[in-house]
Amino acid sequence: MKKKVVVTGAVILVVLIVAGLIITKLLGIDLFVTAGGLSEGKPLAYSSADDLVSGKAYVWHHEGADITDDLSKDAKKDVFFTCITGDYNFKNQELEEELNYPRSIWIDDDTDENIPTVTSADKLVYVSNTDVPDSIIFERFADYGYTIGISNLIADKGGHYYIEYMDVDDDDYKYFIDMKSDAAQVTELEAVTRLYLDKAGDVKVNEQSVSDGGTVLGLKKGKTVTCEFYTGTYYQDFNLTANIHSFSSMERFVSYDYEFMHSSFIVIDIPEYLKSGYYFVNGVGLFRYVSDEDLSSYNGKAYDEGIDWNDPIILYNEDGTVKYDPSDPDFNEKQNEQIKDSSDPGIEEDTSTEEEEEVDESD
Repeated sequence: MKKKVVVTGAVILVVLIVAGLIITKLLGIDLFVTAGGLSEGKPLAYSSADDLVSGKAYVWHHEGADITDDLSKDAKKDVFFTCITGDYNFKNQELEEELNYPRSIWIDDDTDENIPTVTSADKLVYVSNTDVPDSIIFERFADYGYTIGISNLIADKGGHYYIEYMDVDDDDYKYFIDMKSDAAQVTELEAVTRLYLDKAGDVKVNEQSVSDGGTVLGLKKGKTVTCEFYTGTYYQDFNLTANIHSFSSMERFVSYDYEFMHSSFIVIDIPEYLKSGYYFVNGVGLFRYVSDEDLSSYNGKAYDEGIDWNDPIILYNEDGTVKYDPSDPDFNEKQNEQIKDSSDPGIEEDTSTEEEEEVDESD
């Protein structure tokens, strides 16, 4: 009598995994790279324009080719790369110019390599099966490097930093904390109006260690540090990881230039005045722009501290008025009119009395 061999599902799964690892090792396939090219189960890169998704922006990059070559046929390799969003605190308000809270984007260090890069040799495309945008919004975000999942720290009069935790609403913290990071555990604290952060590892949180975007500077990428928070005067320690690439809104530009391509998308013209930086285009995704002058020095990675990604395009006077704005074609004319309107024409001297006296003397 033959014995029955019972093979459980777990055993089958183990066998398949081992076999898969052996095959991928022999063929040189990197499963992690493949997984990294997915976003919620959807690919981030495409070889054919027919596969592009409506409501998304993409960067076309195909060295040595013309974009018209990839309109009607498969490029046989990935040439369209999705402008990703990451996590951000202005959902359903992507195109609004002003909010009650600073606009932040958080992207973890396993995902930021998927931010596509645009150079003068590439094209920025937009897909929609419903409408053509009336305008193209380029919202520029300052790059503050890697930190814990907390932004927009506010200084009190004594130079101590806090976030609004539960001030107006019970979830005010969502504008300050990346809820997809390990910093989300901080929201388990009891309700306080202000949640103070005094230290992040060895970094004392003060004016020197906090960026213009309210993020903690000086933390090593990927390192877990003990962060010292305060609810009232009681300290609360949390171990948080500096694995969040943090961005904060800094400038906003509007363009109207695009080109129909006899395909499923339009090509958006990159304004000549753009500097190297990160831009959230039309509220659908982020791309990294590298200017021609920075191209030779760019390291090609998700973060390059050798490039000033935050060099402002719009310049301001000390009183807050705009000094220079290359994005406004009528800026010089407006400035001249403003100077003319604000100039003092002076008071015209009344010389009628002197003229009358001269006439009398001549008589």
